[in-house]
Amino acid sequence: MSLGSSSGRLYLILQPTPEEVFEPDSVADAPLVRFIAYGLQERVFGWVRLRADRLTDLLNAHEELHLAEVAIESLEDGVTQMADEVIIHRRDLVAVHATGPRGDAALHHRTRTHPIAIQSGNYLIGGHLHADPGADPIASLAGRPAMVPLTDAWIEYWSGGERKYQSTGTIVVNRHYADWLRVVTDEDLIEGISPPRLRAPASTR
Repeated sequence: MSLGSSSGRLYLILQPTPEEVFEPDSVADAPLVRFIAYGLQERVFGWVRLRADRLTDLLNAHEELHLAEVAIESLEDGVTQMADEVIIHRRDLVAVHATGPRGDAALHHRTRTHPIAIQSGNYLIGGHLHADPGADPIASLAGRPAMVPLTDAWIEYWSGGERKYQSTGTIVVNRHYADWLRVVTDEDLIEGISPPRLRAPASTR
C-alpha cells in the first residue's frame, strides 16, 4: 500500500479489501481509501493509502498510472478479474475516484459551484464544477489541466450490457475525453439525466 513516481508515471500499490495488514513498525501517513479508475474498456479498483485531496494534482502531474494488485472489471462482459499490475495512460482515463475528505478548507480559494453533466463514451457523469466567481464555468475549463474535480458527483456507465450507477462524492474527470459537457440544474443532478448511451462496437472495416 504505497505510492511513488518516476519518469512521468504514478505508481500505486492497491489491495483488494479495506482490511488492514498488521505492521507494528509502520505508521500510516495517509488514510486507506477506495480507489477507482474508469478507463475506456474497463474499471480498475482497489484500496490504497492516498490523501484524496491530493488526487487531482497527482493525476495532472503524471502521464501514466502504474497500478499493482488491482481488480479489473471488463465493461464488455462485466466480469471482474485480479491482475498483478496494469498501466493506464492518462489520455485513456475517463475519470478517477478516491474516497476521503476534500482537504483543508482553509487552503481553498473562494469559488462558485455549477452543476454540470458530462458524457464520455459510455459514461455519464454529473456533479458540481468549482469556478471563480463571475467566470463562465465551461469556458473556464479551457485554461485548466486535463483532470478536473467535481464534487457531490455521481457516475453512470454500462458494464456487461447493464446500466450501473454510483454516487462518488468527488470524482476527477478527464475533460479532454468528454464527448459533450454542459451546465444543467441541481434538479437535473438529483432527478437524473438521460442515461448514458451504449456505443455500438467499432466497425472492423
